[in-house]
Amino acid sequence: MYAAAAWLPGWAFLTAAPVKCAAGVGLCLIAFGHEEHLARLTLLFFTVSCALAGGVLALNLFSGATGTNATTFLFVALGAWVLLAVFFRTAARHHAAGTLLPVRVCVCGRVTELTALHDSGNTLSDAGRPVLVLAPDALPSAFPAPLAPYLTREALRSPPDLLEPFVKLSPSLRPRLLPYHAVGVPAGLLLSVESDWAEIGGPRYPCLRLALSPTGFGQGYSALWGGEIGKDGIGTYGDIRSNAGDGKASAGTDRRGNSLHRRQ
Repeated sequence: MYAAAAWLPGWAFLTAAPVKCAAGVGLCLIAFGHEEHLARLTLLFFTVSCALAGGVLALNLFSGATGTNATTFLFVALGAWVLLAVFFRTAARHHAAGTLLPVRVCVCGRVTELTALHDSGNTLSDAGRPVLVLAPDALPSAFPAPLAPYLTREALRSPPDLLEPFVKLSPSLRPRLLPYHAVGVPAGLLLSVESDWAEIGGPRYPCLRLALSPTGFGQGYSALWGGEIGKDGIGTYGDIRSNAGDGKASAGTDRRGNSLHRRQ
């Protein structure tokens, strides 16, 4: 209706830049007024509109046309739709489905932010609790400095040789070896440590165990998570530390004496 009114006699003021911006904002309020990220969607709307107009102009200059015709506009619109559908929608679907998750990990009091891939086929666990698998360079400065020589890709290829140095240099990390197997590769061991806490997609998991992989992952993420994706609040298994050897935890309570809920 706005585009048609701009061509009516006496309504030329609708083509002024401030009026165009106001009309665009009005369209976004109608379409996205109930959305949480209204400002972001409005910016995206203007960006796509400018890209479409720029594509039409570029095609006209390339073809030597003096004006914009329906064929040029439809050609550019089809190209923009393919670009959005093939590339941007695929990435957006991954985020919407929870495939890529924001992660914050606290180790020895140092907090590091990274991205994890939610891999439902990753069933690595410790005592029935999921484990976050980290690429070699996922936490470059989170560990104490004396452990740096043992955190290289070459060193992580021999987890049994790392257990004793980790126990001596940083026993608070509670280092432990975790057995694993994967399709197409022999079964092996991964060195694992205990974090202070980890936030994965929102929920916080106290004392989450981290497995240190000697190999990297795909682009865009540096960790693998096979556990559940919660919405808010505490993680799925609560605040339970490994109590091997201390004998202080009793059935139905954690080490602090707090009652445990189902699935904790």
